[in-house]
Amino acid sequence: LREARLLDTITTKIEHGRSLTEILDYIFESFHTIMPYDRIGFALIDQDSQSIRSMWARSSCGTSALDKGYTAPLKGSSLEEVIRTRTPRIINDLADYYRDKPDSESTRLILKEEMRSSLTCPLVAMEKPVGFLFFSHRSPNTYEKSHVDVFMRTAGHDSRIVEKGIL
Repeated sequence: LREARLLDTITTKIEHGRSLTEILDYIFESFHTIMPYDRIGFALIDQDSQSIRSMWARSSCGTSALDKGYTAPLKGSSLEEVIRTRTPRIINDLADYYRDKPDSESTRLILKEEMRSSLTCPLVAMEKPVGFLFFSHRSPNTYEKSHVDVFMRTAGHDSRIVEKGIL
């Protein structure tokens, strides 16, 4: 019931022409009841599909090391698989992940923000992969399949947010 009310509010904000930043701020302020996070980030895939660019980030932990404007190659990254499969990815031990992938600049930066778990959600608009929502938490082992299910139930609304932001 809470989830449905939150989604209805998001739909209303979209229909009333709220800005992408306003909608993402609303999500950050209200989604704690359905998803655990200390930080949310939003990134778009550039038109050439070669890189991703951070468009918005907000954290309850202070300053952000991985902030708006950060750009990274998509090709050859682990995010390429997330987009290809259109399946959210859980990393419940970012420090361990970084030990296995020490060249991952984005993981190094998110660890600098003291995040220890992440849920990476692909965003698809008009049948085309366009970006990601990143939920992050300071505690390891935060995310479960049930959190992926919540994202999948909200994916249609998330896509409308993205369409609004890129049109």
